[in-house]
Amino acid sequence: MKRVYELEGFSQKRDCTITDKEYATLAKILEGMMKEEFSMLSSLLFRIGNNARTHTQNYVEIEVSKMDHTQFTHDNRRRPKHPFPKKATYSEAFRIKPIPLNWFRGIGSAISVGIPSLIGFLIGDPALGILASVGGFTFLYVSNEPYSQRAVRLFWIALGLTASFALGALSSYNDVLMVLMFGVIGFISTMLFKLFEIVGPGGLFIVLAYAIGTSMPHDLAALGSNVLCVLLGAIFAWIVAMTGVLVKPHRNENKAVSAVYQSLATLLSSIGMDTYTERQHQTAFLIKQAERTLSHAKLFGKWKRNNYVLENLIRLNAQAEVIFLSILDVSQEQKHEMEDRLAESLQIISNQLRDKDKEKDVNVQISEEGSSAFLRDLYANVKFAYEIHFGTVDLIPAPASSGEEEKKNVIGNDLIKKAFSRDSHIPFVALRYGTIIFISAAIAYGFHLNRSYWVPLSSAAVMGGGTYVSNLHRGIQRSVGTIIGIWIGAALLWLKPAGLFVSLTLAGLQFIVELIYARNYSLAVMFITPSTLLIGTTINPALTSGYFISARLVDIIIGSIVAIVGTALLWRKISSKRLLTVFSDAVGKEGEMLISMLESEHTSIQASKQQELQHALLQLRLVYDSALAESLRRDVKVTSLWPAVGDCLHLGYMLLAASRHPSREVAEERVHEYKVYFERLTQSIKDNENLCIDMPDVPSLPEYPLIHEDLARLHRSLGNEAIKKGMELHG
Repeated sequence: MKRVYELEGFSQKRDCTITDKEYATLAKILEGMMKEEFSMLSSLLFRIGNNARTHTQNYVEIEVSKMDHTQFTHDNRRRPKHPFPKKATYSEAFRIKPIPLNWFRGIGSAISVGIPSLIGFLIGDPALGILASVGGFTFLYVSNEPYSQRAVRLFWIALGLTASFALGALSSYNDVLMVLMFGVIGFISTMLFKLFEIVGPGGLFIVLAYAIGTSMPHDLAALGSNVLCVLLGAIFAWIVAMTGVLVKPHRNENKAVSAVYQSLATLLSSIGMDTYTERQHQTAFLIKQAERTLSHAKLFGKWKRNNYVLENLIRLNAQAEVIFLSILDVSQEQKHEMEDRLAESLQIISNQLRDKDKEKDVNVQISEEGSSAFLRDLYANVKFAYEIHFGTVDLIPAPASSGEEEKKNVIGNDLIKKAFSRDSHIPFVALRYGTIIFISAAIAYGFHLNRSYWVPLSSAAVMGGGTYVSNLHRGIQRSVGTIIGIWIGAALLWLKPAGLFVSLTLAGLQFIVELIYARNYSLAVMFITPSTLLIGTTINPALTSGYFISARLVDIIIGSIVAIVGTALLWRKISSKRLLTVFSDAVGKEGEMLISMLESEHTSIQASKQQELQHALLQLRLVYDSALAESLRRDVKVTSLWPAVGDCLHLGYMLLAASRHPSREVAEERVHEYKVYFERLTQSIKDNENLCIDMPDVPSLPEYPLIHEDLARLHRSLGNEAIKKGMELHG
């Protein structure tokens, strides 16, 4: 039986005829090669060498023929590259991100803030109009959630803003209580936003509402009307945020699934490139994010009579996960021209979900000749996604997604456990946020600074970055943006605005802020500052503009410094301390997945393990990125661990892909061998913080030789030489 192997990294082809008596010929194939990369051949050689007299040629032929299947061997496998993540620099604070302008947020926030202030001027009480605009900040918590979930979420945020304002007004009678409540409000708001995974400005505007409440005159008779104005402004913002449901009730669900298919197209085009690892993570993240969005739509929108569109989107997203795994299979093979055409088809589906390219049709044909089984499988999956999109296939009701089940559990009983579990970082983040705001308020009110509440507000805004590096960038951006914004504000105040001009100016400034906020925070602060100055002079006309300008500049700088220093000192290394534990857990989930495949467990059991592995991989990347962002000068341990983290992520995704191609059940002793291996490996990763890991050898895995190859790469990456190399490059 003649086989030709073109080995990666070797220009020459080697021919050999294999029989039960000529096993020595097979050894020539392994000369100069890495043992781990040809584990099946070496394992086969060992068995033949010890049993040459009893084995027949048929046995050898069966074993070697397995290697012809595209699942196992390829002439030129496109190995993923794991380039080191880009190092953070100070200059990144001034980089303008190429993000599309958010017209919806710009227009919606302008209406939510501008209309209440305009009504206040029309009724002859500008101060009440400004207070109603505070409630209008409810709109700023709009994200890409389904409208059914948005209705519930913004309702509670509106109540939170109103309650925070009322607490500020009541606590202002006692300075000590007032300063303490700054920290309490910051802690509770951050805890809740993190717990319910509410994206956006976090606790910033809850703290802002409280701060404005503390600045109100001590007049209990007017407290009720002031609180009512804030609540009415919040209700108006809720209405503005929900208007889109009348036009496109499933706009955000379509947007989420469209992003998934666009990411799939990019992933397929990037196979073999330096960006592949990043695209792989991004696609997996978007699929899970879309799954949560769709499950929330189903959970919060049970009152809808017609759920056909939603069911169709759920099916499309489920099919996207199948396509994702098919792309991982194809990534093991040589480049084929059909990949580019399939990527274009995926992009067309993405565009059509956003009401673009409606006239285009996915018309890709594939030939049986010259195409692998994996490529044909990818083609069939893309074609089926197109049929789901256009409703040309009959769909049974979509099953409950893992995201929906997870949401039900969280809503039911697990919120407290989630917040205070051993691996949760939420209490530390919330406590840091509240502590720093408390310290800022204590400094500001202790030294009786003008407009003291701007100091804790600045700290709250700077800490919106989350990590130390992000907070440092936001501190720089806020300081520079404030300095420039003061000149813009001074020019506006020099015009002595009044009446309708103030309302229109506030609406215009808010429109610009939300339009460009995501591109660069310093650009947004340039327009936030004049807006703040305008609000201050409107509510307190007796104070001069110079008073507000000098107070704003001093308070912003103090608040930013306190936030940056506080972030550096308080629980800064949360992620890096968790990294090895999270890494070990991810490797452990990979071991469970592999053992489940070897034992040929029931489909439902494997599906559960797949979900756990996907979550572990996403969590590993999240924690690693957070650990990197703990300092501009990167920690040597964290940086040098990246090759192993990259190999772990790749191994995990390849296991997910390989789980769709079950092998025959293997002997129990070999399964036990892998159980012991992964137990030792995970424990050694978790216990050895110095990364000098004494790892056992990788057992043979003839059923999945490419998985064995990826596992061997992880094995080598965790070795001392790889760690030393990483330290040398990034020390």
